Amino acid sequence: MMRPGRGIGRAAPRRGGDVLDMRTACERCSAELPRDSTEAYICSYECTFCARCTTELTRTCPNCGGILQLRPSRVGPA
Repeated sequence: MMRPGRGIGRAAPRRGGDVLDMRTACERCSAELPRDSTEAYICSYECTFCARCTTELTRTCPNCGGILQLRPSRVGPA
């Protein structure tokens, strides 16, 4: 039996809310990545890397093997 709101093509709701976790440092080199940074890259699990490390990792997350993509920036208070 399927629960309402679940099914093919629908992601399960995230625990703790639907807000993207805006980590403020690269997981590889600890470079600062403020919430409004245009240099932060994330995978689907929100592993966070700076642009330099993303290039060195050939845009592949070393934790999950996913693709690293530019993280959207957040302006203002959360």
